[in-house]
Amino acid sequence: MKLQRVYSQGLVINSTLYEQLKTLDYAIFFGCNDEFKNNRDWWVVVDARKIIAYCGCLYSEGICIFIRAWVNARYRGKGIQSRMIKVRLKTAKQYCYTAITYTTHNNVHSANNLFKNGFKMYIPQQKYVGKEMIYFRKDL
Repeated sequence: MKLQRVYSQGLVINSTLYEQLKTLDYAIFFGCNDEFKNNRDWWVVVDARKIIAYCGCLYSEGICIFIRAWVNARYRGKGIQSRMIKVRLKTAKQYCYTAITYTTHNNVHSANNLFKNGFKMYIPQQKYVGKEMIYFRKDL
């Protein structure tokens, strides 16, 4: 399984995987905002030429916001999400002083992965994705 960046700061690095990623993201997060903009990076994990996981982040005013992370159910529990957290943190250090993200109350596995990678829970001044979310922060 290979983790690779397919989009960076408005530049498509791998057009085939990028198009597959967009199609997959629109299907999984149907009805959500389009997150494929210039101030973002996107990575995919590929197994046998098929995207089995992906993640993204955006950069704004020294803050890296993790957006969209998904792992195919058959591949969960293999450390893929943790790998995706680490690659986003490593990249964010080039542009940002902190990273923030969120998950739902019932997503214990994601919360545990964030804790294992140094994130701490926090309460933002404005709950930017909703009151039902748990927010996390890590200084870089």
